[in-house]
Amino acid sequence: MSQEQRLAAAFIELSDVHHPDFDADRYAHLLARHSVNLLDVDAAGWLLANDSGDLATAGGTTDSVHLLQIMQLRGGTGPAVESFHTHRLLTVTDLATEQRWETFGCAARDAGFRALHAMPLQQQNETIGALCLFRQRPQILTEDELAVGNALVQVASTCLLLKRARDKAVKLSAQLQTALNSRVAIEQAKGILAERRGTSLDHAFELMRTFARRNRRRLNEVAGAVVTGSPTVAVLSQTSGDKPQTCLSGWLS
Repeated sequence: MSQEQRLAAAFIELSDVHHPDFDADRYAHLLARHSVNLLDVDAAGWLLANDSGDLATAGGTTDSVHLLQIMQLRGGTGPAVESFHTHRLLTVTDLATEQRWETFGCAARDAGFRALHAMPLQQQNETIGALCLFRQRPQILTEDELAVGNALVQVASTCLLLKRARDKAVKLSAQLQTALNSRVAIEQAKGILAERRGTSLDHAFELMRTFARRNRRRLNEVAGAVVTGSPTVAVLSQTSGDKPQTCLSGWLS
């Protein structure tokens, strides 16, 4: 398979983020693996941010790189951390002469690495992580290789952000539907109690709310019990003496 074909296959695979069992860390590992296969690098690692925007998870294509990424995550310093916060590409030509990140640099050299590139996973002004590309030789990638790496990162960033946006929309939709269902049940329960007790809708609502507070139950739960005629809320429907007729009489008959 040619380089162009492998690159196309990588883009297709990175674009598929709609599996029911999608996992962001497994996806980041996929990006790292494609980066190693397509670029002249020996290993790759990543840091990913959570929904709050804080770096939260780390991983790598090898155990040593995984540990290097965990070191950055826990220490709050290193090329991937800096790339994430500055939103720019960082290049280290030779770790032997690099003065930044002393602890990380020492550990990276001990793991056999001599150069690296750190690329932010971002789209416009939103950054969701960083990718580190490690080399065992003190040389940097060519402009063409960096262009390929940047394309991989851009595709992955866009797809991850679209996936997050979709998941948030689905979650919000479910919350709104739950709220709507609860409101419908409450309105139905108000009508039932108002008709049975010969009182106003506002008073029926206050009766339910007071009952819910005293019994430490959710209002929508109490409303649902009223609608289904549960004996657990029978006291709410009790009346004293004859029930006067109201405009709601016969509404539900």
